[in-house]
Amino acid sequence: MEEVGTEKCLSRRRSATLKPFRVKDERVATFKKVASILQKSETDRTHEEKDILLSCGDVVKEVNLRQEKRDKVKARLEEVEDAPDLLEEKCMRLAAALSRATSLAVYTGAGISTAASIPDYRGTNGVWTRLQQGKDIGNHDLSQAEPTLTHMALYALYKARVLKHIVSQNCDGLHLRSGIPRQLLSEVHGDMYIEVCRTCKPNREFWRLFDVTEKTARYSHGTGRLCHQCNSVLQDSIVHFGERGNLPWPINWNGASRAAKQADIILCLGSSLKVLKKYPWLWQMDRPVNKRPALYIVNLQWTPKDENAVLKINGRCDEVMKRVMAHLGLEIPPYNRAKDPIFHHAVRLEANEQSTTSQPCLEEPTLGDNDSKTCLEDKKSDETMPKTEEDCNSQITTSESMTAYPAPFFTALPFLSMGLPFPPMYMYPHLTPFFYYPFIQVPPLMIESPKPKPACSFCMENEGSLTCLFYQRDGEDPAATDLSTTENTESEVDSNLETNQEIESLVLDPTTPLPSAKNPGWFGKGYRKGMRKKR
Repeated sequence: MEEVGTEKCLSRRRSATLKPFRVKDERVATFKKVASILQKSETDRTHEEKDILLSCGDVVKEVNLRQEKRDKVKARLEEVEDAPDLLEEKCMRLAAALSRATSLAVYTGAGISTAASIPDYRGTNGVWTRLQQGKDIGNHDLSQAEPTLTHMALYALYKARVLKHIVSQNCDGLHLRSGIPRQLLSEVHGDMYIEVCRTCKPNREFWRLFDVTEKTARYSHGTGRLCHQCNSVLQDSIVHFGERGNLPWPINWNGASRAAKQADIILCLGSSLKVLKKYPWLWQMDRPVNKRPALYIVNLQWTPKDENAVLKINGRCDEVMKRVMAHLGLEIPPYNRAKDPIFHHAVRLEANEQSTTSQPCLEEPTLGDNDSKTCLEDKKSDETMPKTEEDCNSQITTSESMTAYPAPFFTALPFLSMGLPFPPMYMYPHLTPFFYYPFIQVPPLMIESPKPKPACSFCMENEGSLTCLFYQRDGEDPAATDLSTTENTESEVDSNLETNQEIESLVLDPTTPLPSAKNPGWFGKGYRKGMRKKR
C-alpha cells in the first residue's frame, strides 16, 4: 500500500511540473496555426479557420504586432535614395548651414569608404549582412584603397577653417592619408597602419606601410615586432567588439569630447550610428534640446538619430559632398600620392623585421609620377628665375655703394668756403651719412632673425607648420607643441625682456623699491618671504 501511495505522489508531481510545458506547447501550436492562417488571403480561408481567428483574438493581435516589428526592421535595412530634385534642395540647405557654422564636427562611418572598394558593415552588401545570410565575405585588399572624394572634401573644409574635428569609426587610416592632422582626428576604433609601444611614456607610435593587424585578435594585440627604444612588444591600436580603447592616440576621446562641447553643427556621414549613439557626451544629451548642436545626417539607411536630426539626406556621401562643396564655392583637391603623409612619416622595417609580416605594402610614389615631376620643375624654376629689382633692393648692406642716396649740392658749400679742394662726400661716399645726418635719411640695415628649424620638412612644405601634424617618432606629444604655442612663447619672451629692462632701470635708482613677483603662488616661497618681511 505504501508503494502505491508513493507512486501516486510521484505521478502528481510529474503532472504538476509537466503542466506548464504542455500549456506553452499548446500556445506555440496556436501561434503557428494563427500565423499560417493570417498569411492566406481572406478569400482562401475556410469557415473553420475564420472561427479559429475569432476565438483567438489575443493571439491574432500579438502575431500582427510581431509582423509589424519584422517589417520595420526590414524597412530600416533597406537603402533609400532621395529624388534628384529633393536631393539638390537638401544639399543647398546643408551648404547654407555649413556656411554659417563656426565649429563643425563630423562623425564618419564605413559609408564614406565604400567608394574605395572597402565594404561597409550593415549595408545591403555589408560584412554583417552577408554573414547573417550565410554568404562569403570575399577578399578585399585594403592596401589598394585611396582617400575618396568625401575624404578630400573634408580636407578642403579643414583648409577653409570650417572643419574643427572628425570622429571616425573606420580603421582604414584614409583620413590621415588625406591630410587631416591627428589633433583634429579621433579614430575611436583604431588605425590599421599604426602600432604602439605601451611601455614607453608617452606611448611611442610606429606608422607602417602595411596592415599591422595580421597576427592580432580580440584581447591579443601583439604584432610580433619590438620597440626600437625599450625593446618591448608592439601592439596594434584596433578596438574590437567588447573592448574599451584607452590609447590617447589615435583614439583621442578627449579631443572628441572637447569638439562635441564646442560644436554648433554635427554632420554624420555614412554611419548607421548604432555604436556612437551609446556615447551621450558626443551628442551633448545633458544640455537642453534647444542648446544642443544642430544634427545633419547623410546616410542611405535608417539611423536611431533620425528623429533628432534637423535634416536627413538619403544619398551617397560622394554625391552629396560634391553638390555641397559646389554650393559653398570650395574646390575639392584631387588625391595626390606624392603628398600622402604616410609615405613621408612611415617607419620602414629593419632587416631582422622583414619576416614579421606577409601583408602587401602600399605602393610608394616614384619620381616618374607627374606630380613629383611638377614639384621638381617648380623647385628648379624657383632656383633659375631671375631676381627682380625689388628683390635686389630689398636689403641694403654696408658693402653696397651709396649712389642711390647722393648728398645734395649745398652740402659742399662749407667745405669750399674753408678752402678744401674736394669735398669728402665724393671721396668717401660710404661716410656721407655720418657727415650729413640731418639732411640724408638712410634706411636701417635689415638684420634677419634666425629662422626656427621645422620639425618635419613634409609638414613645412605642404602645411606650413613648424611642428609635425601627424605623429612624433620620438614619442613626444604633438599637442604640446603647436604654432599657437610657439607664438605664445615668443610673446612671453618679449614680455620677460621688457620686465627685465624695467627692473634694471629701477635698480639704477636706489630710491625706487623693487617690484614683487606677479604670480608667486598662493603657498609659494615668494609669498611666505613677503609675509615675513611685512611682519
